[in-house]
Amino acid sequence: MTVLLADVTEDLVDFKLFGSFTARQALLVFCAVFMIVLFTWASRRITSTPQKKGVVALLEVALVWVRDEIVYPWLGPERGRRYLGFFWTLFFFILFANVWGLLPFPVNPWDRTATGNLAVTGALAAIVFVVIQVSGMREHGWGKYWIDLVPHGTPWFLWPLLFVIELIGIFTKPFALTVRLFANMTGGHAILLVLFGFLLGVQRYASPLIGVPSTLASFAFILFITLFEVLIALIQAYIFTILSVIFVSLAVAEEH
Repeated sequence: MTVLLADVTEDLVDFKLFGSFTARQALLVFCAVFMIVLFTWASRRITSTPQKKGVVALLEVALVWVRDEIVYPWLGPERGRRYLGFFWTLFFFILFANVWGLLPFPVNPWDRTATGNLAVTGALAAIVFVVIQVSGMREHGWGKYWIDLVPHGTPWFLWPLLFVIELIGIFTKPFALTVRLFANMTGGHAILLVLFGFLLGVQRYASPLIGVPSTLASFAFILFITLFEVLIALIQAYIFTILSVIFVSLAVAEEH
């Protein structure tokens, strides 16, 4: 059991490929290159082909869905159009990174997901944090944005306390984005690794009478968790993106 837990822990930790270049950094590069190639090809097909089908049609549906169901409902068509490219990039990058971590060898030879790393999710949240603050300051003014963190009409002796509380709230938003995405993507992979480790343990220690039904049950659970992880990959990309949109909408709102 100790050996199996050690194997699971080792698989969840990033490792260096050469020099300081790690497996998850390689996955980030692959996802970025894949997105650039895919959307460059799709953009040319969308403008040159009247009737869309296949991957191009699927991408167009996904782009419209993100625009009409995530961005525009919170920011509106006029304001949301300015942020549309950023949120498209954010959503699809997280989605592809999540799904890529579920692909088997040799597509993903390291059996890891890029978003299962706090440094990656923290960097994404930091980018969103900068967009939120810059958007708010551009909308309301560089100084007025910070002053208006405290609601109007607050007694002067409570103003410093409320300002500190609101300031802490600003930094807890990217922290929540970081931990939510990391925990959900790491948890699913940990469960899969434990189930695979259970299969190895059954093969080594169990008798055929117990091993056969245990192996079949473990395989069924692995299949179920894998399919569930595909759904989680989409849900987490959606949650990260829509929370980011909500935070930006709150920063640029008139009643800020």
